[in-house]
Amino acid sequence: MTTSIVRWLSRNDVAQTNLPFTSALDIIEGTLRDHGDGAFENPPKIGIHPGQDAFIHAMSGWLPRQRRAGLKWVAGYSSNHKVGLPNITGLLVLNDPDTGLPICVMDAAYLTVVRTAAASAITSKYLSPPYVGRIAVIGAGLQGLYHVKMLSLIHPDAEFQIVDINENAVGRLAEQTYSKATVVHVKDAEPAIRTADVIVTATSRLEDVAFQFGWVKEGSLVLPVHVRGWSQDITTASDVLLTDDVEQFKNYIIATGSPYRDISRIRGSVSDVIVRRVAGRVSNADRIAVFNLGLAMHDVAIGSAILDIAEQHGLGTILSY
Repeated sequence: MTTSIVRWLSRNDVAQTNLPFTSALDIIEGTLRDHGDGAFENPPKIGIHPGQDAFIHAMSGWLPRQRRAGLKWVAGYSSNHKVGLPNITGLLVLNDPDTGLPICVMDAAYLTVVRTAAASAITSKYLSPPYVGRIAVIGAGLQGLYHVKMLSLIHPDAEFQIVDINENAVGRLAEQTYSKATVVHVKDAEPAIRTADVIVTATSRLEDVAFQFGWVKEGSLVLPVHVRGWSQDITTASDVLLTDDVEQFKNYIIATGSPYRDISRIRGSVSDVIVRRVAGRVSNADRIAVFNLGLAMHDVAIGSAILDIAEQHGLGTILSY
């Protein structure tokens, strides 16, 4: 029998590939076009919830045009920081589409934060108001940092108002941005949201309402990284309501218990807007809310790009299968 091999990429190996953010943005935009064209398989994520603040999800995806297939097994434990552990951990398995055999297993924490922020950035490319002068990012953690990195590539002249109770965390974020972006610390979410053209809520999972949609000014785009935390009227008072995958969003809301009673006004997906199947921003005054829950096809596409770089540079450990 032929011996098969698997490449193992640790967190350090993945970081060493140094996937350019511009490439990540191109990959995410391309896979969103595939989604809009129907050239994908991305079944709704399934998961278990061992604790109130915890989830472990399985996310599989197939991209026939690129012939890339895989599955991410990802866990989110918002209290892990209390014991010195990362909140998001996981593994991505990539498979040979011709044989089904695994060809790579890699740490999935980095690619998760990259693809999440890149998806927000591409969403803002198509749905932001014509002029973006100020972006509010609520939360100065890893998601906050990578959202600043990605959004600054789409909106290079925007000022970033970062809301976090920890001023030192905002300082670290500003130092690690490595761009010309202007970063300002704001103590409270309300004034930042009221003046922002794009709003990203990049906190950990919230059980209670922390943000009122009534604070959002005309023309602004709202991008919740996690579903919960906004007032009920985000789904009813927004002029345009979208998600990254309608079936997955509805499935998730039913499975986890909806924090929003009325999601009937979901117009479609971001990919529908990109391929011009659905109108996005009709008026400059439209207040738009987009719930990007995360697509497995994005994980597979970003992970495949990381694998390509790793193979070129001989990174990782080769194991017999």
